[in-house]
Amino acid sequence: MVEQVIETKDLNSGYGKLQILFDIDIELNKGELVTIIGPNGSGKSTLIKTIIGLVPAWSGTVMINQNINITGMKPYEIVTSGIPINYVPQVANVFPTLSVEENLKLGALPRDNDPESMIQEDLDRMFGIFPVLQERIDQKAALLSGGEKQMLALARALMSNPEIILLDEPSAALAPILADQIFEKILELKKLGLSIILVEQRATRALKISDRGYVLVSGQVAISGAAKMLIDNEKVGELYLGKR
Repeated sequence: MVEQVIETKDLNSGYGKLQILFDIDIELNKGELVTIIGPNGSGKSTLIKTIIGLVPAWSGTVMINQNINITGMKPYEIVTSGIPINYVPQVANVFPTLSVEENLKLGALPRDNDPESMIQEDLDRMFGIFPVLQERIDQKAALLSGGEKQMLALARALMSNPEIILLDEPSAALAPILADQIFEKILELKKLGLSIILVEQRATRALKISDRGYVLVSGQVAISGAAKMLIDNEKVGELYLGKR
């Protein structure tokens, strides 16, 4: 039986008086990787920011695990309530003056009731997934490469033990080889059982590792379906995947 972990229903939001999202219905099922694609300004980042509470919802609902309504909650309220979701922003996603280890331990702050030994176990687990972070453990985050910063941002989010991760263009501004490394890590996280919503401009690459996808155009869902179907769709390919 499919277990739904996120559902938005008739979700509307925007900035000031400017509406960006119009009646958005999307869903994420347990263990799925779902990618949101679309042209610049289509509302992709606004969508996941609205889900996590960084952008207030004007109307509609955001449900977690079918029975937790997080509509209107602030990000800190979501985190401190123990709701198993975390978000990795596109930019400014590490604390540059802190070391790699300090960044990771900050990610575990919501787990203030967990023993230090459990935090250390998860720290070691992060080093297993992202070995380069162990090599840089005492290095300031500001000195990491772009790809290493993205890995640190992912690992720090995982230190809160989420079941759901929202990723906002994790390959942005990275060279192709580094972007491929990030996609490989995202796929590895999916294999570990996480449920993931991925917003990406590298649409074809993202869809190739995804289960399903949504195409947003002007703040509305224009088309959705299995990732392979979107890749093979002639109109989607021509308009959004760079195919001719």
